[in-house]
Amino acid sequence: MRISNTASAVRVTLSPTEIGELQFVIEAAERAGHYMPARVPNIIAALASSAADVRTKQAAKRVAKDRAERIERVRREREQQFMLGDRYSVMASRADYADAARDPDACRWVELVFHEIMGRPLPDQCEIRRDVWLVRVVQLEGGTFGAVVGCDCTETSDLAEITCVAERMISRFEGEV
Repeated sequence: MRISNTASAVRVTLSPTEIGELQFVIEAAERAGHYMPARVPNIIAALASSAADVRTKQAAKRVAKDRAERIERVRREREQQFMLGDRYSVMASRADYADAARDPDACRWVELVFHEIMGRPLPDQCEIRRDVWLVRVVQLEGGTFGAVVGCDCTETSDLAEITCVAERMISRFEGEV
């Protein structure tokens, strides 16, 4: 509770709990037969309404905070990012993927949801992999992204498996260069 004096009034700031306690004391005094001015029920009703508004705002803030934390937790569960040495950045994300390459010997993995949203047709003989981890490897040049090494899928979020897939792509890439 905070109380401040102004030139013409006293300003009181009450928490919802303090309003409830004040309401309880006033109702107990009324039940005990103490005199209550006619305005007291209106004041208590206004205070109770304000307390309900504060509680609603607090609940909305909690929900927004919990939602943000949940989104971040789900993102962390669906994405991993790390460096292999100081030359390669590895990013892995879990979703449904489709091979959108027209050439059967090439792979071009795209996230199925985004491909459907864009309305682009997939090739007739495309491979679809559901709930897998797509591992992307990018070579770094001077602290920025350089050549795209490649991407491939794995069934597990195990860091050792993702690292193995990434190292296999890097060895193929370095063999080509």
